[in-house]
Amino acid sequence: MILTLLKLLFYKLYLNLIGAVLVVKEQILDRHRVPVIPEDQYGRTIVITGGSRGIGLEAVKKYLNMQCSIIIGCRNVEQARNALSSYNSSMVRILPLDLMKLSSVRKFAKTILDYDIPIHALTNNAGIMFGPRNESEDGFESQLATNYLGHFLLSHLLLPSLEQGGTAEKPARIVNVSSCAHFCGSWMDFEDLNMKKFYSPEKSYGNSKVAQILFSQYLDSKLSARGSKVRVISLHPGVVYTDLYSHVGWVQIFTIVARCLMKTVSQGGDTLVYAALATELDSAKTVGLYLENSRLTSTSSFASSLENQTKLWEKTCDMLKISDFFETTI
Repeated sequence: MILTLLKLLFYKLYLNLIGAVLVVKEQILDRHRVPVIPEDQYGRTIVITGGSRGIGLEAVKKYLNMQCSIIIGCRNVEQARNALSSYNSSMVRILPLDLMKLSSVRKFAKTILDYDIPIHALTNNAGIMFGPRNESEDGFESQLATNYLGHFLLSHLLLPSLEQGGTAEKPARIVNVSSCAHFCGSWMDFEDLNMKKFYSPEKSYGNSKVAQILFSQYLDSKLSARGSKVRVISLHPGVVYTDLYSHVGWVQIFTIVARCLMKTVSQGGDTLVYAALATELDSAKTVGLYLENSRLTSTSSFASSLENQTKLWEKTCDMLKISDFFETTI
């Protein structure tokens, strides 16, 4: 009992320390950088999950201002419609998607594949953070299911459309929105990914975020070896003030202070847009790297380990019953 409490305290303090360090970095040492991207991106189609609120919604607005066509997958379709009511509706398709349900992911992917259009970027943005332990209808821990497993499956299913959208000069992209919290996933137990033996909200979140980077690094290397026209990159959007912090007590109590210390949702959306559209990333070397403030920087040593990447890849394919990631069937 005492050991469990100490472990819970450790992960809570460690994650808050990571956040504090990044806040200082983002507000003092490395102020927000607005990416420079050509404004006319007409003809490019971007799929984004969780585009109805937060940094996802801000990224959608930026994509639309650049003339991109957008396909949004989210749980609250009406909320997304209302938020984007002032934009050209012919440029936006909004579809229901619940990443906690693999059946919903498959239905969402099938609808997009039936459109038979090239996809130029898939932005895996939707996520949940903290809260008590819950399981999805498929039996997976909720944060892992939403933040990682659902996006892994979606990337697998939409790969044909991404291959169709990419070229040798301008590869299509899979963008995984991770976090500086991935450092808290450095103690991931590969034999207990659903955290049935020990659950900490902070550790679970860290696991899901390091999983996104492990996945990004491994899939990018596999696609490169196959001569694919698709690249994969992950990112930390910044410590952003959003409703994801609804389970964080001090943020709720000191709301005004939190708003002053954290990035805005618009600033958080900038790195998503950069990751999806910046031309300098077409051929950039990203081994052991992810994006932070629209610039490549090092991930944790755990995330850059090929052994860990391989182990998680095999575990995930087994959990999702994917025999061959590069052969898509729905």
